[in-house]
Amino acid sequence: MIQDFRFALRQLIKAPGFTFAAVLVLALGIGANTAVFSLVNTLFFAPPAYAKPHEMVQLFSQDKKDPKKFRGFSYPTYRDIREQNTVFSDAMAFNLALIGLGQKGDTRRTFAAVVSSNYFSVLGVPLARGRAFLPEEETPGRNAPFAIVSYNYWQKHDLDPGVLGSQVLINGRPFTIVGITPKGFAGTMQILSPEVWLPMSVYDQVANDFGSKDKTTMDDRNGRQLRVMARLRPGTTAAAAKPALEGLAGNLEKAYPVEQKDQTFIAAPAPRNTVGTSPSPDRALKSIAPLLLGMAVVVLLVACLNLANMLLARGTARRKEIAIRLALGGSRWRIIRQLLSEGFVLALLGGVGGLILGLWSSGLLVGSMRKLMPLDIVWSSGPNLAILAATFGFCLLGTLMFALGPALKISRTALVSDLKEHAGEDVVRRRWKFLPRHPLVVVQIAFSLALLTAAALFVRGAGKAASVDSGLKPGPSYLLEVDASLAGYEPKRAQGLYRNLNARLAALPGVEHVSISATVPFGITSSEKNVQRAGINPGPDARPRTAAEGLAFK
Repeated sequence: MIQDFRFALRQLIKAPGFTFAAVLVLALGIGANTAVFSLVNTLFFAPPAYAKPHEMVQLFSQDKKDPKKFRGFSYPTYRDIREQNTVFSDAMAFNLALIGLGQKGDTRRTFAAVVSSNYFSVLGVPLARGRAFLPEEETPGRNAPFAIVSYNYWQKHDLDPGVLGSQVLINGRPFTIVGITPKGFAGTMQILSPEVWLPMSVYDQVANDFGSKDKTTMDDRNGRQLRVMARLRPGTTAAAAKPALEGLAGNLEKAYPVEQKDQTFIAAPAPRNTVGTSPSPDRALKSIAPLLLGMAVVVLLVACLNLANMLLARGTARRKEIAIRLALGGSRWRIIRQLLSEGFVLALLGGVGGLILGLWSSGLLVGSMRKLMPLDIVWSSGPNLAILAATFGFCLLGTLMFALGPALKISRTALVSDLKEHAGEDVVRRRWKFLPRHPLVVVQIAFSLALLTAAALFVRGAGKAASVDSGLKPGPSYLLEVDASLAGYEPKRAQGLYRNLNARLAALPGVEHVSISATVPFGITSSEKNVQRAGINPGPDARPRTAAEGLAFK
């Protein structure tokens, strides 16, 4: 077998043009599959970066009269759940907050996770450096100025040990960094990660609600700010925990009939990519995975068909060589094994190129995502066992797809006629003997057209989505983002700044209208509120009738 590989390598070195073209075709096909597999594996298959994920569940507060309606938890309700439940070993609370993060004159917007003090212990995640939050730092109103930063944040500071114990400005206030999360930890999500973790006691200060009259403080039982995750006791399942949670919700409703009216609790497996208030939010995202993998496999198939045609064409020039080897006593199986060895060497070379291309494109994608989103991207785009195993699998699959057929065809040679082959032989007649090559060309063209058609449909769909009448007419409008919290403005003071800015912009020549909004349409953050006419009580499944598609807002 070693001799076969050595001979295959010598044969490929003798044909550098063919080898380069074949490796390039395979690298593109395998590289696309490696990049897609890396993304899909991280999103849906790789285990979360916390201990025993099968024991983790997220709790949801459900309306008993309208089962499709869910809401968040208040801090007092979370404390009741943690202290009174009988099915969890522990429970923790958290939520995200958009903050202004600054250090040494550099201020930017990013997301922070505001968490209970037992957040890391419930997840079973030891910190890389420093300590977790203390129980007293969770107490509402204490305003404990401490922060834990992500490993990526530490990397941005060259893994300087001095980061631990240093101060960072958050919304203009100094916070002391007391801990650093381990490498690869993204919180409760797979890829999108907060850059900073803050204790629950500072939630009222960092959660900017722009002075809304609906604001509730952390110790208000009417609040709905928090998400709750819990770790099931050994041997307990989410289904088995249902009666106990319903009983706990009933007890809280009796104790707090106004705040907990018609509410029950359910537990569901922790979502991998969201922090929503309703269960099963990952379902739509999961439907994308088969589509991505399917398209990547078709790309690999087209590459293999292309290479199979190249090998058949190359086999035309080697028919006399193979006939001589058969005449000297070589078996057909020995010839097939030799040709498969050449194909496998090509596949390995293409796999190495594809791995490099896939990792490079993955890193490029991560870099572009980090520029677009105020969230940290925790995606190990470097080589790991799963990616290396997948790439090697693509190499084996590619060898069978592009090398086996040509090897069988080329080894089934007419011995006498090939030995009598001369340069002046009828070339047209010789070409027609390779008719099996033409179906491969047809199939390759068919798959290529299918990919082009799918790409065209995606482009067309994106164009139609961009042209849908959303009810907005931006026209010659401009968007100016201002976040006064980056300069340390309190919410009420920030409102005055925004009103002043609004008036001064409206007074500029050529400006017709100016408005201020906490969120923008189709932005990364949104605000949802149901609006209906007084006296009308639609059913749970009722949907609004609209004059045109796209004009209904929730």
